[in-house]
Amino acid sequence: MASKVVRWIAICFLVASILCVNGETLTTSTPYDSAGRNYDLDGLFCATIDSNQTLEFRSEYLWTAYCDQAGQPMELSLCGTCIQVTNDSTDQNVIVRIVDECHNGGLVLETDAFNAIDKDGKGKHDGHMLTTYKFVGC
Repeated sequence: MASKVVRWIAICFLVASILCVNGETLTTSTPYDSAGRNYDLDGLFCATIDSNQTLEFRSEYLWTAYCDQAGQPMELSLCGTCIQVTNDSTDQNVIVRIVDECHNGGLVLETDAFNAIDKDGKGKHDGHMLTTYKFVGC
């Protein structure tokens, strides 16, 4: 039993090291289609917090899922906050609003946000990109 626990811990550290390398964050994309769903947050982690926000609030920024680097559950207090995400290979950045959580230790940008900072197409080709991010005011 102890060897299984040690093996599991080793796997967790390996995954964490792949997802966050030298402060870089593994970032993927998902088709939230925020405009197509009229910026309705139903089914997303932050729906209970931000669904009563105005359409202007919900539509002002493209969306992202935030994944704690340590694999901990996202705190509800992060719902509605904004982060500036920078593609490390192109130095392009985008500001996105946190509307969802994920559990992969990285970020999951709305497809339009991902494409906005993937001007060289490497992220789309690889299925991910390495980014850095910082919390900013919305």
